[in-house]
Amino acid sequence: MKDNKKKGKLMRPYIYASLLLTAVLATAFTGRTTLEKPFLGRWDIDVLSSSGVDYINRARFCWLELKLENGTLMGRIQPGEGATVDVTEIKIENGELSFKQGKTIWKATARGKRLEGTVNSPIFGKETRSWTGVRGPVWPAKPPIRKPGKPINLIGKDVSDWLVQKPGITIGWFVKDGILMNQGKEANNIYTKQKFQDFKLEAEFKVDPKSNSGIYLRGRYEIQVMDGYGEQLNVHSMGALYGYIVPPVDACKPASEWQTYEITLIANRVTVILNGTRLIDNGEVPGITGGVLDARENKPGPLMIQGDHGTVQWRKLIITPLI
Repeated sequence: MKDNKKKGKLMRPYIYASLLLTAVLATAFTGRTTLEKPFLGRWDIDVLSSSGVDYINRARFCWLELKLENGTLMGRIQPGEGATVDVTEIKIENGELSFKQGKTIWKATARGKRLEGTVNSPIFGKETRSWTGVRGPVWPAKPPIRKPGKPINLIGKDVSDWLVQKPGITIGWFVKDGILMNQGKEANNIYTKQKFQDFKLEAEFKVDPKSNSGIYLRGRYEIQVMDGYGEQLNVHSMGALYGYIVPPVDACKPASEWQTYEITLIANRVTVILNGTRLIDNGEVPGITGGVLDARENKPGPLMIQGDHGTVQWRKLIITPLI
């Protein structure tokens, strides 16, 4: 009995030290989490334009995701063009977030529910641009059940129901024999005057050899269209959710052959069927892709077709709203 009491007295300092260390670590971790919490999550970003007029100096719409993995800050960004890439050198010092995307340097502070910051990029020259970020929508865990509305044929007798993304540049599209087609790389990106939330799209199209296009759902999420027959699959391939989801198989037909798409978008879940093969089944859309019309993910948007990457023809574009 005496030995047990003596042993207990000897163990007490170690127990107290252990409890103290646990408390210190917990406090440090809580403090760090509190420091990082305002910046964590998915952000829809507007990079303000320098002139607001020409396409090169236009406002850019980006997407950012920051998260903690095993206590380490990780992130990826859609910088406004191209695919989503990982960011590096993420730091939070004196309430300011900073990170790099290649040679581009991003900085921001949290202002209530927004991020406000600056970006320096080689593509802007010596100019520093301002940007703001708002949190992306909180989407339902499961897409809601929808019923089909009245189908809408988006190909009319002419292109009067379409608008252009690039101001000051000719539309470069026309309708001939019921087929909507562009004039190669001289054409604009066009989008519908009508806006849609949830829908099913049925399309028939063909692309010329080495040509490239895309369908932007709500004007924000690009499903790739390209001459990709027999090529290695990646986030740029035909049938990909551009920059995010790689198609599991090559379902392309050779260039200059008619192909079909069936695409369903409900909330942030997309299903893509190319030439009868299901490539994406209720896949999550993390955020906007490159070259979009805007970053307002919580709003309905138009259907946009890319027209400046080569010749593409469309003989069927029927969209059925899901309500």
